[in-house]
Amino acid sequence: MAVEGRTRKLVVLAIAASGGVLLAVGAPPQGITWAIWLGFFPLWWVARELADSSLRRRLWTGLVGGMGVGMLGFPWIASTLIRFADAPAPIAWAGQLLFSIWTAMPMAIWMAMVARHPAPGWRGLVWPAVAYVGLATAWPALFPFTVVIGLAEVPAWIQAAEVFGVAGCELQVVGCGVLLAEAVRAGSRPRQLALALAAVAIPAVSYGLGVVRMAALDAEAALAPSVRFGVVQPNVPLLAHQVREKMIRLWTQSALAQQAGAQIVLWPEAGAFPYPTDRPFREDFVEPFRRVQRLHSIPTVFGAASSDPGDPYEYNTVYAMDGAGKIVGAFDKVILVPFGEYVPIVDPEWAMEQIPSIAHNNAGTEVASFRVTPAPDGEGNAPAPILLGPLVCYEDIFPEFAREVATQPGGIDVFVNLTIDAWFGATAEPWEHMALAQFRTVEHRVPMVRSVSAGPSGVIDLAGRVVANLDVQPVAIGTSIPPELLVVPVAITRNTAADPTLYARVGWLTRWLCMAAVMVWLARALARRWRRR
Repeated sequence: MAVEGRTRKLVVLAIAASGGVLLAVGAPPQGITWAIWLGFFPLWWVARELADSSLRRRLWTGLVGGMGVGMLGFPWIASTLIRFADAPAPIAWAGQLLFSIWTAMPMAIWMAMVARHPAPGWRGLVWPAVAYVGLATAWPALFPFTVVIGLAEVPAWIQAAEVFGVAGCELQVVGCGVLLAEAVRAGSRPRQLALALAAVAIPAVSYGLGVVRMAALDAEAALAPSVRFGVVQPNVPLLAHQVREKMIRLWTQSALAQQAGAQIVLWPEAGAFPYPTDRPFREDFVEPFRRVQRLHSIPTVFGAASSDPGDPYEYNTVYAMDGAGKIVGAFDKVILVPFGEYVPIVDPEWAMEQIPSIAHNNAGTEVASFRVTPAPDGEGNAPAPILLGPLVCYEDIFPEFAREVATQPGGIDVFVNLTIDAWFGATAEPWEHMALAQFRTVEHRVPMVRSVSAGPSGVIDLAGRVVANLDVQPVAIGTSIPPELLVVPVAITRNTAADPTLYARVGWLTRWLCMAAVMVWLARALARRWRRR
């Protein structure tokens, strides 16, 4: 009997683990997207099986169920630790394991919460989805992500983000899995059929409504004016010191962009342009070898390090320069990458001596927008100014920060994202980064133009589709991959202040309301336990 008990526990653990695996294999690039809709099926089936189990067992089973997401969906964590922190492979994979455990903790707590005494009727079907979204919102994350990240590869499935944000997509996926598991457990054939049909209806209806909404957006975009963006991808290796080579790559591609009819040029964040700037930086450099607009004369958005006199630390700054070389806008990156851009807790100088590849910068304090007048089009027509909302590096994966940018006074017409993702090499990370950015365009119904140092640079339209992109390049010291360029017309359909989405108005509260529901549940559970004692 003891052997049978252990075997059954192992089977339950394996079934739980399959849920995390299904969610992970749906992640970009080229994930099996439909697998995401099945991810919570085994997880909820296991939760119901553990209704009479101990708290410890429920937590452990949920942890195993969630760890597949981190181990299989984010394998680049270990390779990054090896490449840039010089960590030995065992230490790097230990770091990968710790990351996976941390990201799996919301699933563990979820399993412990929802397995015991499920509510009857429709509440028992809704509560697991609300609880998961609430716990995922409450749990602190170094790199915010969503288990439904792979849905971005089928944009019709992420259109609910216009109303409820990412939470709307998560609620659907959890609900689908719960209904499927309940269909398997149902005692009568009619109930099984009704639950199964309801489960299948969620992705089917979501897809159908998404297609209809995207068609309406396409019609809107077809009537809107457009601006041609030139997106430069220099493909320069990290830590490369060939300053002149970096500038030549940026200059030549920008000149080609202007020849191809680009009206605004976008470069990656600080590092691609190798020269620091003194604050305040008001116009292009005089020295020819430093000039931004040496071979082109159209507005340029680019990243550069900037510093105040006497300050040992720099800002990661984005500048907007008009066609005459005047700076018309500046933004300092607000959300810095821990250890990559700032050193928390310990003395930064000491930390940088121990690990030369880390850095410490000053953080910006507020969002910004750039009012840029594009260069005349091919027929000599002078277009109206547009408002660009800058997001640097991984700021575009933070929904709250993107909402601050979109809802600032005056709003924006286009997000621009300047990134260096070459830290991660030709792994899944750059594609996962872009997938998360796709949710931002749906949430606010404005496009995003992304210049990424080694890819994938591209344009995401207001429907969340990647309409043009360059591939990720395996750049490394000693390689010589040619620079690349995209010139893409971008429809300017709306301003986020004049025409905010429902998400921007109130829909962003969805995930926080789910979190509040979880907090109320926990408070009531603790109160009941205290009364029993």
